[in-house]
Amino acid sequence: MPTALVNALVVLPPEIGGPRITTLRFDSSRILSLDKPPRRGDVVHDLRGWAVYPGLINAHDHLELNHYPRTRFRPVYGNAHQWGEDFLRVLDEEPFASLRRVPLDQQCRMGGIKNVRSGVTTVAHHNPLHRPLRDRNFVVRVVQRYGWAHSLHFEKDVPGSYRRTPRGAPWLIHLAEGTDEIAADELHQLDRLNCLHSNTVLIHGVGLSEADRKQALMAGAGLVWCPSSNFYLLGRTATVAEFAAAGRLALGTDSRLTADGDMLDELRAAATTSQLSHEQLFRAVTTDAANLLRLHDVGALLPGYLPDFFITPADRPAVDPYWALPQLRPEDIEAVFVGGAPRFKRTGGLWD
Repeated sequence: MPTALVNALVVLPPEIGGPRITTLRFDSSRILSLDKPPRRGDVVHDLRGWAVYPGLINAHDHLELNHYPRTRFRPVYGNAHQWGEDFLRVLDEEPFASLRRVPLDQQCRMGGIKNVRSGVTTVAHHNPLHRPLRDRNFVVRVVQRYGWAHSLHFEKDVPGSYRRTPRGAPWLIHLAEGTDEIAADELHQLDRLNCLHSNTVLIHGVGLSEADRKQALMAGAGLVWCPSSNFYLLGRTATVAEFAAAGRLALGTDSRLTADGDMLDELRAAATTSQLSHEQLFRAVTTDAANLLRLHDVGALLPGYLPDFFITPADRPAVDPYWALPQLRPEDIEAVFVGGAPRFKRTGGLWD
């Protein structure tokens, strides 16, 4: 049965007019209409005083690693490869040995819950597509068509990984996640391996020079930015303005092993760098992220798109919803809908 949200502040992309108070109609499969009144038989909810945001897109997470504590073994690293080697050495020690024994479905679910409670409805998982993540009833949508290599350091066959990627799907790789000479040379290595193309999605990119960024954009590649993880491990983050201007930037949370927490934390970390406008930051977790990941039906509240969204108070009409997004806390989120049904709702709130 269709549902109509009336008098809601619907947060639309800047390029089609931006936020406005209107009516949004949807069913379990798609958004049916925007700006049109409810029809006979619709379930109608009056959302006066509430904002409806499109479900956020987390373009980089390791969903099975979010039950680990934030961990590092040195105050700062020159390269994340060093952190990876340190982490591998302690996997059989406590508390990590016990945490590894947590069943995989529970590990994945913890990652899903972290995301949905911060308004995320779609996640790009950077690791094998574990069986729990292929379940249509998983907490959030997980990107199903992608290729990936961990990194130039840990992946044995980077070109093979790229070649095995399904046609038209993004190919993900941690790259230039460091401040040393090794990180500075990684884009050139990737290009020499013939793996820098329009479906290449670089993760982190802290060590990319200005020339590297131009080369990546000329190839049509994009970047996923994980600022809180970068600051924690490396003491600095990527320069991202050129990618954002080209619509080739997305935001990712990495995992709780190294990041501040969830997507709202990551949005705040990104905002503090003052590299992007509020509108650019909004696009990096909605429309630009969808384009980067080759997703055509998420990231905007438009007819034909999937009915994925979250609801939060909009009791100050003069406040710009783009500006407000990084200010949100999990407790500000009233409900999160995936496929037109609530996957999270606040107890005792609007949807009870």
